[in-house]
Amino acid sequence: MNLQKLIKQLNFLSKALVLFLVVLSSCHKNSPPSNQQKLRTCISSDISSFDPRKGVDMATQGVIRMLFAGLVYLDQNLVPQLDLASSYRVSDDFKTYVFFLKESRWSDGSLITAQDFVETWKTALTPAYSSPNTNLFHFIKNAKKAYLGTTSLDQLGVKALDDKTLSIELEKPNQHFLNVLINSVFSPVHTSMRYNRIDFNHLVTSGPFTLKKYLLQNQIILNKNPHYWDADKIQLDEIDYFIIKDQATALLMFEKKEIEWLGDPLIKISSDAIPALRAKGLLHSVQGAGTQWLFFNTKKFPYNNANIRKALSLAIDRQKILVDVMNFDHPTLPLGLIPKILKKEKWHPWFQDNDVIQAKECFAKGLKEMGITAQEFPTITINFATNALWSKVLQAIQQMWIENLGVKVQNEGTDSGIFIAKFANQEFDIARMGWVMQYDDLVNLLEIFKFKNIQPNFTGWENSEYIRHTEAILSSSEKERWEHVEAAEKIFFDELPSIPVMDATAIYLQQPYVKGVHVNYLFQIDFRWASVEDS
Repeated sequence: MNLQKLIKQLNFLSKALVLFLVVLSSCHKNSPPSNQQKLRTCISSDISSFDPRKGVDMATQGVIRMLFAGLVYLDQNLVPQLDLASSYRVSDDFKTYVFFLKESRWSDGSLITAQDFVETWKTALTPAYSSPNTNLFHFIKNAKKAYLGTTSLDQLGVKALDDKTLSIELEKPNQHFLNVLINSVFSPVHTSMRYNRIDFNHLVTSGPFTLKKYLLQNQIILNKNPHYWDADKIQLDEIDYFIIKDQATALLMFEKKEIEWLGDPLIKISSDAIPALRAKGLLHSVQGAGTQWLFFNTKKFPYNNANIRKALSLAIDRQKILVDVMNFDHPTLPLGLIPKILKKEKWHPWFQDNDVIQAKECFAKGLKEMGITAQEFPTITINFATNALWSKVLQAIQQMWIENLGVKVQNEGTDSGIFIAKFANQEFDIARMGWVMQYDDLVNLLEIFKFKNIQPNFTGWENSEYIRHTEAILSSSEKERWEHVEAAEKIFFDELPSIPVMDATAIYLQQPYVKGVHVNYLFQIDFRWASVEDS
């Protein structure tokens, strides 16, 4: 090869190299910045709704809370902080709250007004939009009557005094109403989704994030909302929720660092994995202000008999379930209506766990009262939202009832959406559902069983004395308050419309480079303070 040809080839290679570097540089400029903050997590099933008025399960609320803002939110110390409201004033009798709104905007840039709250709350009290959280509106004047149809929604104690001023009149004095308002059911929705089907491609939101993409049964992707009033303090640019039904798959994704955060209240961690995760020091847990229940349909035979209900409760070995199935090392048994974490030194058991002798006596009494024999006792069906962990727990309970009482039992798991619809329509014998306080006051746990046929009480059970004691708590002195709590609990366990199975506990994992993710004892998960450092 002569020298001139070699020089030509070198010039060609040099130009090609320059072109390659230019293209590479251009590609780098068009790629996402390396400092983009993205957090990936999992939820166990598709969310039940993007509508704050309807979404009630924990995973759904975890997503909704990132999309929709309310008047207030809970900070990391469980203190209510103003969100869309800039200030408020309260009347001397604590019956009227007036909120003044910030200059806040929807994700489409339009102004959020007081009328948005009024119209959203009114539709939430109509049958088409009712949910197990509708009971929270009953603090507001005429809300319960409007929901039952005995008065017009126009009489609801909520008024827009102008675009930026919202007045709320309550049924009774309540010094702690801000604690009630932290629930996402009070978040306003944009007029585009207020009365119509939700357009997932154009979901208008008000919270820290917006909906970028929704792939049914697959993935939910949120982007930071530039119109959110506090957007400058939100560090995450994106949150990815992978919808993963299999717990083992989700755990493998965490171990491979394909997700940064895993666990309650978004998805359960397999109980089989708990000992190893605990030994590695990876496990985080939060004792919840709530209980996992087996709700009776007391309108149905034979669950309309209190002795039968007591027999089924007493025949459960909770200690065995918590240790052998859940793999908890130091479990607290749920032997009361109010968990020990809330009653503290005032807590005491209302019954004995695994009291098989007493269970058989109650069962015999119940059979005699109903005039049937043990052979005529119908097959028990436990309905639940399909979940690997709860399948194991309910199989254990099934076996305990068969062995201790000689009854026939079947467990029926369905998709969460189908299960919630059945539960709301009282199409069940016994239904498994967890319940954590909707706001930071133990009276909320008593309210679960307050009025029959009014959400969230779908047991069909109601007791006037129980209602009286529950309603007296909010306006009582500290000493009287606890007297009313004790009286209400006694009535509950005398009649037992629901079986406490275990205290609510949130268990989760997070990569060490994830900071600021917070789960409180109301099982509210909030990513507004989250950040992801270089891994």
